[in-house]
Amino acid sequence: MMSLSTHTAAPALPAKIPVAVTITDPNFFIAVYTLLLSMHYHRVRAKMHVLSVNLGEREKDLLRQFPGTEVIEATRDNPRGPACRKGEAILAAAQITPEATHISLFDGDTLATGDITDHLCPDGETLFARWKTPDEDGRIFASHYQPGDTPGTIPKHILKIWQQDVNERETPNIQNTVCGGNLTVHRAVLPCIERWQSQMDKVLPITTMGAHDFASQGYFQVDESVLNSLLAFAHDAPHVLPANLNIDPAAYVAHLGPNNPKPWVLWRPEKLNYYPQVARFFTWAKQQGYTLPKVPWTFQQRYKLPVIASAHLFGTARTLKGKLKF
Repeated sequence: MMSLSTHTAAPALPAKIPVAVTITDPNFFIAVYTLLLSMHYHRVRAKMHVLSVNLGEREKDLLRQFPGTEVIEATRDNPRGPACRKGEAILAAAQITPEATHISLFDGDTLATGDITDHLCPDGETLFARWKTPDEDGRIFASHYQPGDTPGTIPKHILKIWQQDVNERETPNIQNTVCGGNLTVHRAVLPCIERWQSQMDKVLPITTMGAHDFASQGYFQVDESVLNSLLAFAHDAPHVLPANLNIDPAAYVAHLGPNNPKPWVLWRPEKLNYYPQVARFFTWAKQQGYTLPKVPWTFQQRYKLPVIASAHLFGTARTLKGKLKF
């Protein structure tokens, strides 16, 4: 007679719960509204938080109409711009949603191209970000290299500034940099995010408003420079794994920036492939009964021909301007 198996079932793994957060001031409001539209259009199953830097009440109400979206007030004793508040945004989202295991930070000028739910909770209890290639870093630091530097790595004089400001490790722990946005944080490394925010508050001028400060030698990429300074020289820096937000061609986080003009002003030809999606989001939102803000003409389907023509004209003018420099 066969006996029944008495094997004990393996304990269930704890559920992974994703939260996403972004930051906006009035200048980027239409971009963040578009990001929320894309998330709901593609039925992304994640709570969404928006750190508000001086938004008006109507703007906040327009964001709150999306189910699962919460607007968080930025601290008022920090006058710096949104790019300098990324740590604050992640920490606030983690506090408001204590059940969340993963918090993904999106740049304001991004959108979801599909259902990215499954990519918001990668395996591992660490920081997930996109590492830049040596070619990318070589272009970014091109004007900063000095004799003795190796193109494709971080310039030595920048590393020296970072080491002095962090004041922990003597030698850098990284050769290339990671992107400071569109990243995912496991709750286990939130202390490192606290350090990121406090270090930004320490080394970035209180007048810093934009995503770049080209007058700064060590921190011209602002938040991103500070994050990489900690990864290079902090004793408690997390091991960074590749982010999952850009691995699936069918569902990824698309960055409409970082260069100017922004698409709500004029599309650049290399980003024009996202225009049909954006126009579709706003058409869908109107059909669903969402209250819309003032929609830029570049985000409207009825202006398709001038949108495409203006993008190509801009591209041609940019190419001619580049040739005239030589």
